[in-house]
Amino acid sequence: MMRICLVGVGLAGGAAQAQTQTQETAAACAGYGEDVQVMLEADGALRGRQDYLAAPEDGGQARRGAQLALVERSNAMRLETLLARCGWPLRSVHGAKAGEAAWQLVRHSLALQQAAAPHLERAVAAGEADGRVLAQLLDRIALAKGEPQRYGTQMRQLDGCRWTPQPMDDRARVEERRRTLGLPGLEEQERQANVMVIHEGCENQVAMPPLQANK
Repeated sequence: MMRICLVGVGLAGGAAQAQTQTQETAAACAGYGEDVQVMLEADGALRGRQDYLAAPEDGGQARRGAQLALVERSNAMRLETLLARCGWPLRSVHGAKAGEAAWQLVRHSLALQQAAAPHLERAVAAGEADGRVLAQLLDRIALAKGEPQRYGTQMRQLDGCRWTPQPMDDRARVEERRRTLGLPGLEEQERQANVMVIHEGCENQVAMPPLQANK
Protein backbone atom coordinates (compact mmCIF):
# COMPACT_ATOMS: atom_id res chain seq x y z
CA MET A 1 0.00 0.00 0.00
CA MET A 2 2.82 2.38 0.91
CA ARG A 3 4.46 1.71 -2.47
CA ILE A 4 1.24 2.49 -4.32
CA CYS A 5 0.82 5.73 -2.38
CA LEU A 6 4.36 6.80 -3.16
CA VAL A 7 3.84 6.12 -6.86
CA GLY A 8 0.65 8.14 -6.74
CA VAL A 9 2.45 11.04 -5.07
CA GLY A 10 5.16 10.86 -7.74
CA LEU A 11 2.63 10.98 -10.57
CA ALA A 12 0.81 13.90 -9.00
CA GLY A 13 4.08 15.77 -8.53
CA GLY A 14 5.04 15.15 -12.15
CA ALA A 15 1.70 16.41 -13.40
CA ALA A 16 1.97 19.53 -11.27
CA GLN A 17 5.48 20.20 -12.57
CA ALA A 18 4.34 19.74 -16.18
CA GLN A 19 1.45 22.12 -15.61
CA THR A 20 3.78 24.70 -14.08
CA GLN A 21 6.15 24.42 -17.05
CA THR A 22 3.24 24.84 -19.46
CA GLN A 23 2.08 27.95 -17.64
CA GLU A 24 5.61 29.38 -17.65
CA THR A 25 5.94 28.73 -21.38
CA ALA A 26 2.57 30.36 -22.07
CA ALA A 27 3.62 33.41 -20.05
CA ALA A 28 6.96 33.62 -21.88
CA CYS A 29 5.22 33.40 -25.26
CA ALA A 30 2.37 35.79 -24.48
CA GLY A 31 4.19 38.76 -26.02
CA TYR A 32 5.67 36.81 -28.94
CA GLY A 33 3.71 38.72 -31.58
CA GLU A 34 4.76 42.11 -30.23
CA ASP A 35 8.37 40.96 -29.78
CA VAL A 36 8.92 39.97 -33.41
CA GLN A 37 7.32 43.16 -34.70
CA VAL A 38 9.53 45.30 -32.45
CA MET A 39 12.59 43.38 -33.67
CA LEU A 40 11.56 43.93 -37.28
CA GLU A 41 11.02 47.66 -36.69
CA ALA A 42 14.50 47.98 -35.18
CA ASP A 43 16.00 46.11 -38.11
CA GLY A 44 14.09 48.18 -40.67
CA ALA A 45 14.99 51.50 -39.04
CA LEU A 46 18.72 50.78 -39.28
CA ARG A 47 18.51 49.09 -42.68
CA GLY A 48 16.73 52.17 -44.04
CA ARG A 49 19.67 54.35 -43.01
CA GLN A 50 22.20 52.33 -44.98
CA ASP A 51 23.81 53.99 -47.99
CA TYR A 52 24.87 51.07 -50.13
CA LEU A 53 26.58 53.42 -52.62
CA ALA A 54 28.79 55.02 -49.96
CA ALA A 55 32.57 54.88 -50.37
CA PRO A 56 34.38 52.21 -48.31
CA GLU A 57 36.12 54.92 -46.28
CA ASP A 58 32.82 56.54 -45.26
CA GLY A 59 33.01 56.45 -41.45
CA GLY A 60 29.32 57.16 -40.92
CA GLN A 61 28.34 54.26 -43.13
CA ALA A 62 30.76 51.99 -41.29
CA ARG A 63 29.18 52.91 -37.95
CA ARG A 64 25.68 52.36 -39.30
CA GLY A 65 26.78 49.00 -40.69
CA ALA A 66 28.17 47.98 -37.31
CA GLN A 67 24.94 49.03 -35.60
CA LEU A 68 22.89 46.99 -38.05
CA ALA A 69 25.11 43.95 -37.58
CA LEU A 70 24.70 44.25 -33.79
CA VAL A 71 20.90 44.46 -34.07
CA GLU A 72 20.85 41.51 -36.47
CA ARG A 73 22.84 39.37 -34.00
CA SER A 74 20.63 40.42 -31.10
CA ASN A 75 17.46 39.73 -33.09
CA ALA A 76 18.77 36.36 -34.25
CA MET A 77 19.57 35.24 -30.70
CA ARG A 78 16.19 36.40 -29.40
CA LEU A 79 14.25 34.86 -32.27
CA GLU A 80 16.09 31.54 -32.00
CA THR A 81 15.14 31.40 -28.31
CA LEU A 82 11.50 32.23 -29.10
CA LEU A 83 11.34 29.61 -31.85
CA ALA A 84 12.71 26.93 -29.54
CA ARG A 85 10.31 27.85 -26.74
CA CYS A 86 7.18 28.96 -28.59
CA GLY A 87 7.47 27.56 -32.12
CA TRP A 88 6.40 29.65 -35.12
CA PRO A 89 3.99 32.56 -34.37
CA LEU A 90 0.43 31.27 -34.72
CA ARG A 91 -2.26 33.26 -36.52
CA SER A 92 -4.93 32.52 -33.94
CA VAL A 93 -2.70 33.39 -30.99
CA HIS A 94 -0.18 36.01 -32.11
CA GLY A 95 -1.87 37.47 -35.22
CA ALA A 96 -1.03 37.25 -38.91
CA LYS A 97 1.42 40.17 -38.74
CA ALA A 98 3.62 38.24 -36.31
CA GLY A 99 4.19 35.46 -38.83
CA GLU A 100 5.08 37.98 -41.54
CA ALA A 101 7.50 39.74 -39.18
CA ALA A 102 9.15 36.44 -38.26
CA TRP A 103 9.53 35.61 -41.95
CA GLN A 104 11.20 38.95 -42.67
CA LEU A 105 13.63 38.35 -39.80
CA VAL A 106 14.63 34.77 -40.62
CA ARG A 107 15.38 35.70 -44.23
CA HIS A 108 18.65 37.33 -43.12
CA SER A 109 20.22 34.10 -41.83
CA LEU A 110 20.44 30.57 -43.21
CA ALA A 111 20.93 29.23 -39.68
CA LEU A 112 17.69 30.91 -38.58
CA GLN A 113 15.86 29.62 -41.64
CA GLN A 114 16.92 26.07 -40.83
CA ALA A 115 15.94 26.49 -37.18
CA ALA A 116 12.54 27.91 -38.15
CA ALA A 117 11.65 25.38 -40.87
CA PRO A 118 10.26 22.52 -38.69
CA HIS A 119 8.27 24.96 -36.55
CA LEU A 120 6.78 26.64 -39.62
CA GLU A 121 5.94 23.26 -41.16
CA ARG A 122 3.94 22.31 -38.07
CA ALA A 123 2.17 25.67 -38.02
CA VAL A 124 1.21 25.38 -41.71
CA ALA A 125 -0.05 21.80 -41.17
CA ALA A 126 -2.26 23.14 -38.36
CA GLY A 127 -3.61 25.94 -40.55
CA GLU A 128 -1.86 28.53 -38.37
CA ALA A 129 0.65 29.93 -40.89
CA ASP A 130 0.97 30.83 -44.55
CA GLY A 131 1.95 27.98 -46.89
CA ARG A 132 3.47 30.52 -49.29
CA VAL A 133 6.02 31.47 -46.64
CA LEU A 134 6.89 27.82 -45.99
CA ALA A 135 7.47 27.21 -49.71
CA GLN A 136 9.77 30.23 -49.97
CA LEU A 137 11.65 29.29 -46.83
CA LEU A 138 12.31 25.70 -47.92
CA ASP A 139 13.34 26.82 -51.42
CA ARG A 140 15.80 29.37 -50.01
CA ILE A 141 17.35 26.70 -47.80
CA ALA A 142 17.60 24.26 -50.72
CA LEU A 143 19.32 26.75 -53.02
CA ALA A 144 21.74 27.82 -50.27
CA LYS A 145 22.73 24.16 -49.91
CA GLY A 146 23.12 23.72 -53.67
CA GLU A 147 19.96 21.62 -53.97
CA PRO A 148 17.02 22.04 -56.38
CA GLN A 149 13.91 23.90 -55.23
CA ARG A 150 10.87 21.90 -54.19
CA TYR A 151 8.34 24.64 -54.91
CA GLY A 152 9.98 26.84 -57.56
CA THR A 153 9.37 30.10 -55.69
CA GLN A 154 12.82 31.66 -56.20
CA MET A 155 13.19 33.31 -59.60
CA ARG A 156 16.08 34.35 -61.84
CA GLN A 157 16.18 36.69 -64.84
CA LEU A 158 17.41 35.50 -68.22
CA ASP A 159 18.93 37.88 -70.81
CA GLY A 160 17.76 40.87 -68.82
CA CYS A 161 14.14 40.10 -69.73
CA ARG A 162 12.53 36.82 -68.87
CA TRP A 163 11.94 35.72 -65.26
CA THR A 164 11.85 31.97 -64.62
CA PRO A 165 12.35 29.73 -61.56
CA GLN A 166 15.85 28.91 -60.42
CA PRO A 167 16.84 25.20 -60.67
CA MET A 168 14.13 22.99 -59.24
CA ASP A 169 12.95 19.43 -58.85
CA ASP A 170 10.83 17.61 -61.43
CA ARG A 171 8.22 20.10 -62.69
CA ALA A 172 5.22 17.78 -62.19
CA ARG A 173 6.20 17.13 -58.58
CA VAL A 174 6.80 20.83 -57.99
CA GLU A 175 3.33 21.62 -59.34
CA GLU A 176 1.76 19.05 -57.03
CA ARG A 177 3.57 20.41 -53.98
CA ARG A 178 2.46 23.93 -54.89
CA ARG A 179 -1.18 22.79 -55.11
CA THR A 180 -0.86 21.18 -51.68
CA LEU A 181 0.11 24.55 -50.19
CA GLY A 182 -2.43 26.52 -52.21
CA LEU A 183 0.11 28.22 -54.49
CA PRO A 184 -0.70 29.08 -58.12
CA GLY A 185 0.87 27.01 -60.88
CA LEU A 186 4.38 27.72 -62.14
CA GLU A 187 3.12 29.15 -65.43
CA GLU A 188 0.92 31.66 -63.60
CA GLN A 189 3.80 32.57 -61.26
CA GLU A 190 6.05 33.25 -64.27
CA ARG A 191 3.33 35.30 -65.95
CA GLN A 192 2.82 37.44 -62.86
CA ALA A 193 6.57 37.99 -62.42
CA ASN A 194 7.00 39.05 -66.02
CA VAL A 195 3.99 41.38 -65.98
CA MET A 196 5.37 43.18 -62.93
CA VAL A 197 8.82 43.85 -64.41
CA ILE A 198 9.01 45.43 -67.87
CA HIS A 199 12.32 46.43 -69.44
CA GLU A 200 13.12 48.27 -72.63
CA GLY A 201 13.35 45.85 -75.54
CA CYS A 202 11.40 43.15 -73.69
CA GLU A 203 7.89 44.03 -74.85
CA ASN A 204 7.09 40.44 -75.83
CA GLN A 205 8.33 38.79 -72.67
CA VAL A 206 4.83 37.93 -71.36
CA ALA A 207 3.79 36.38 -74.67
CA MET A 208 6.78 34.03 -74.71
CA PRO A 209 5.98 30.35 -74.03
CA PRO A 210 6.99 29.00 -70.61
CA LEU A 211 10.58 27.86 -70.44
CA GLN A 212 11.19 24.18 -69.73
CA ALA A 213 12.18 23.62 -66.12
CA ASN A 214 15.09 21.47 -65.03
CA LYS A 215 14.17 17.80 -64.79
